[in-house]
Amino acid sequence: MCNKTTPDAAAAALTTLMHALIDISVIADRAHKHAARESECIFHLAFVQLKADQALDKAGKIIMADVQEVHHA
Repeated sequence: MCNKTTPDAAAAALTTLMHALIDISVIADRAHKHAARESECIFHLAFVQLKADQALDKAGKIIMADVQEVHHA
């Protein structure tokens, strides 16, 4: 993998990050539903899901702000 500094590379990196966060959130949600008997496990899975959802929301806001800035430039 080469290091690119173009806007397209940044968008691709954020897209990859967002896809990973979506996967993490879905996996944590499914595991959470299957691990209902282990209270500590449930807490950790819920925390992982929360952090993935928060990061996904933040990344989405960054992308939307960037897109709006580009359109107004």
